Amino acid sequence: MSTKIAVNLAVVVVYLAGMLGLGLWLSRFVKSGADYFIAGRSLNRWVICGSIMATNVAAVYLVGPAGRALNEGTPLLLMAWSGNMLAAISAVTFLPRFRQLGLTTITELLERRYQRPVSISVSVVWIIFYSLFSGVTMMTCATVITGAFGTPESFHLPWLDSFDTITILIAGVVVVYCLASGLLAVVYTDLLQSFLIIAGAVILLPLGIQAGGGIEVLFDSTKIASERWVMWRPSGEGVESDYMTILMLFVLGLPYWFTSQYMLQRSFAGKNVHEASKGLLWAAVLTGPLTLCYIVPVMVAGVELQNPAGGKDTILPFLAQTVMPIGLGGLFLAALIAASNSTASSYLNSLATLFERDIYRPLRPGKGDRHYLSVGRRVTIVAGLAGMLYAIYSHHAKLGLLDAAWLIGSIFQPALFVVVAGALYFRRATKAGGLACLGVGIGYTLCGALGTWQWIGNESGLDSVPLLRQFFAWDHTLPATRSLVGMPLAAVVLVVVSLATGKGETAATKEIFDQMQFRRAGWSPVSRAGAVVAAAGLVLMIGFGFVDHRLPASFRPWNVVGYLVVLTLFVAGMIFASDALLPVPAEDVGEEAPIERTWLARRLATGRAWAIVYAAAVVLVVVIYLLS
Repeated sequence: MSTKIAVNLAVVVVYLAGMLGLGLWLSRFVKSGADYFIAGRSLNRWVICGSIMATNVAAVYLVGPAGRALNEGTPLLLMAWSGNMLAAISAVTFLPRFRQLGLTTITELLERRYQRPVSISVSVVWIIFYSLFSGVTMMTCATVITGAFGTPESFHLPWLDSFDTITILIAGVVVVYCLASGLLAVVYTDLLQSFLIIAGAVILLPLGIQAGGGIEVLFDSTKIASERWVMWRPSGEGVESDYMTILMLFVLGLPYWFTSQYMLQRSFAGKNVHEASKGLLWAAVLTGPLTLCYIVPVMVAGVELQNPAGGKDTILPFLAQTVMPIGLGGLFLAALIAASNSTASSYLNSLATLFERDIYRPLRPGKGDRHYLSVGRRVTIVAGLAGMLYAIYSHHAKLGLLDAAWLIGSIFQPALFVVVAGALYFRRATKAGGLACLGVGIGYTLCGALGTWQWIGNESGLDSVPLLRQFFAWDHTLPATRSLVGMPLAAVVLVVVSLATGKGETAATKEIFDQMQFRRAGWSPVSRAGAVVAAAGLVLMIGFGFVDHRLPASFRPWNVVGYLVVLTLFVAGMIFASDALLPVPAEDVGEEAPIERTWLARRLATGRAWAIVYAAAVVLVVVIYLLS
């Protein structure tokens, strides 16, 4: 083992031990189930922003797309950037409605709108989904470790290889970390992770470009084909990230940002609706440049650096280990690992919240808070085991990180989004409509994933019926097909069955919709200007989709910068427009939580801390670049 690898590995171990210690220290602030599950509703916008950035950037938005960019180029940047736009829209549409209802879980709304059979069904589906998806983040963490440091062949448990063994160890750490202090520990350690990820991004960008031969490589089509800079690609031979994939990412982004318990739980934990929404908006605007900072160095450095034996998903940790200075590379890798761990912990915390609040508490009412907290922690252990098994399965099935995520996302998320959106916006939605939506939507996507539709068509002869021929001709085993068919199918079923079984808007439904209404502050010159900028950014983003593949080859690298600029315009405009779109802050004054009086919160959970981190990162980049 070289000195550099040994030092970086030591930094990773010390850092992770420190994060675990911080989590245990934060456990002193957990006095109730509300503290464990929603952090006592004490979070400000900067903590929410940092947690969202760390959990999204590290796990799926970073390592997986960077691996694909090595061979495919930049199209998957739109996975992150479309998500940024959706997050900004969610912050001023869905989120305020949820907050007006005072929810801890989204399924509380579903029980009021559809009755308990639907809410329990959704809770069960989400628990299964989050258990499996926690495995994807465990797999991410194992990929970072093996990509950066390798694994001795002798390091493994009986009947398992070294990757499986590392995954099991990670699962244990994740569960212990989650059990310590719940959401409160997750979000504050996420804040520290996000600072290191930002610093790592701006350091890796120039060093990665330099390792690949310099900026001129970006424009050298003999080294990086100009087609790799085009994001909206038509389908064709050898094209994986085509426009169908991009549309799928947009569709799967809707349930992720608009209706996911995992994502919105941070917003539910905000002090008030303004802090919750602004945290989501700031995360959306700050995440955009980060993904570019990781994708571009991988593309350039991949020209000169050999792809590691661990596969394409290991290219980012391999690059960090190779080009970043000793110690700093270890800090960055530690942040990636820790953020992946906290992402898995967030999924486990979310499903524990769903089980405890929506399933167990109604069955065993009247128990003490300590009892319910104990139940939530036991569920966490079982779910962590399920996630570990899915990670091991994905590894042996040779699924990449993105493939493992899309496999389960395309099965569960389309129908889940429709049933939640229907509860918020479709007044005539009924229990029968909600159950039919879930049954048909998930039934279709699950059959597609198993390859059942092709078998049914062949065995029954339905694939020869003119009206059904096209349906059976589609490849339903593809996540893109399942997503793009499953969501509209679920929506049609919800509407048709609800109209057929309902008797118009009920008094209970009217009460819920009245509660979701709120008074806005009105438009000011600043918010009007923000709305205009956001609209311009949206129009330009759509326009790029029609022209990016028509640009001259020499100009195409700048195309990526153009996308980033218009994305930033849109989200920044939404930040300025948000004051006119959010409720008047009548509930903004509340009792200061104990965590807010700590040094950690007063010094790090501030806008000033974010500004200092960005400024220091830029200075560090200049120094490192000059020295190298």
